[in-house]
Amino acid sequence: MNISRIGGGPWKQNSFLITLDSSAILIDPGGQSQAILEALDNDCLTLLAIINTHGHFDHIGAVQDILDRTQSTFYISAQEVPIMNTTNLMRFIFKSKEKVRIPKIFSDLDVMPRKTNFGGISFELVPTPGHTPGGYCFIVGEHIFSGDTVLSSMPGSAELPGGDLQKLANSLSFLQTLPRDLVLHPGHGRDSSLGDALDASIRWLESSRPQHD
Repeated sequence: MNISRIGGGPWKQNSFLITLDSSAILIDPGGQSQAILEALDNDCLTLLAIINTHGHFDHIGAVQDILDRTQSTFYISAQEVPIMNTTNLMRFIFKSKEKVRIPKIFSDLDVMPRKTNFGGISFELVPTPGHTPGGYCFIVGEHIFSGDTVLSSMPGSAELPGGDLQKLANSLSFLQTLPRDLVLHPGHGRDSSLGDALDASIRWLESSRPQHD
């Protein structure tokens, strides 16, 4: 199994291509659709699935373009539909110029088995609401793809529509029960270990709490 990162876009979001033999799984394609399609073509890969941790515009921006050019299926929580439907409003607010084509057809992660398999690649689907209502992390072998639930040095924001700080804190607490040495691949920024990222996130949350006399 091989994991490659395809970064870019105004928010420097990360998408990840997981490959095994001639099969590929794509996580969070927020942009760079041409680079992703070229990577698939150059290595003669068949894209089986696009799987999203959540539905913010900077993580779904390339989904429909790639669906149009492949025979893959798009997977996301149905709880993310309201988030996806605000894509172009949020894009406008955050001054991103390119209009996003919002995918309308998807398979709901919420009704899938928590352990599933795509082309011989085993995924554990871990619900982690807080950054958005239907956020997920994905465990693949010794790796965890965290979207914006936890970054290498801080947690994702709970301040955007649909965010919930208490649910985010609960999700971080659950992630603390997982092996600390899982390799963390976040939605933005550099890779880390899960343990180091959670330590930094919890320190960040504690420092952000209002201080009372």
